[in-house]
Amino acid sequence: MKKFLLGIKLSMFIIVIATIAAGIAAEFLLQNRWLGFIGVGIPLTALYWWQEYTKMAELDKKLKTKHKNKYR
Repeated sequence: MKKFLLGIKLSMFIIVIATIAAGIAAEFLLQNRWLGFIGVGIPLTALYWWQEYTKMAELDKKLKTKHKNKYR
């Protein structure tokens, strides 16, 4: 599951467009745009933050294990 979630490349631009589209669709179908905003915006934003955190943690781990020279 982690590999699948990291395979989806998200940007904040895509999240904003998807959230607006979901809000418009929910307004049209359910007469409540906040359901679309909350139902799409929060999970996608959480996924984006998790991907960025995981990417930075892997990069930090790689940089820490890169140098094995004990005299450095």
